[in-house]
Amino acid sequence: MFKKLFRRKKKLQDTRRFKRFRLAYLIKYQINGKGEPRITNARDISAGGLRFLTREQIPESSLLKVSVYMPPLERSVEGTAQVLRMRKSRKGFTYYAAISFLDLPEEDRNAINEFAESLSHDQDGRLLIDHANIVIRKH
Repeated sequence: MFKKLFRRKKKLQDTRRFKRFRLAYLIKYQINGKGEPRITNARDISAGGLRFLTREQIPESSLLKVSVYMPPLERSVEGTAQVLRMRKSRKGFTYYAAISFLDLPEEDRNAINEFAESLSHDQDGRLLIDHANIVIRKH
């Protein structure tokens, strides 16, 4: 019985199509392309989508108009995305929204993917933003 309690969980295989990286960029989004744009912080991004923090619960499958300024690319990435899931944060008054890009231009998708791939080769680095320049520091 005790063996069952202390078994280690098997590590799940990552089945994502694109590499993901953590970031703290600001994003702007509109629900269904209507109303005032909201500004918040992204938590991570890949060429397939992103996760961000929000104070409102957005219904799953909602469409969002999204814009993310990417200093490494020196431009904004803009497109339409769909909300895949909403999770309440540990603090309980904010949510994490996971969204999937639907119509991101191929040029932007490739640029995000290449940047994520280049970061994935440096497992010990930390990404810092300093006046729109990227600096990798070793711990």
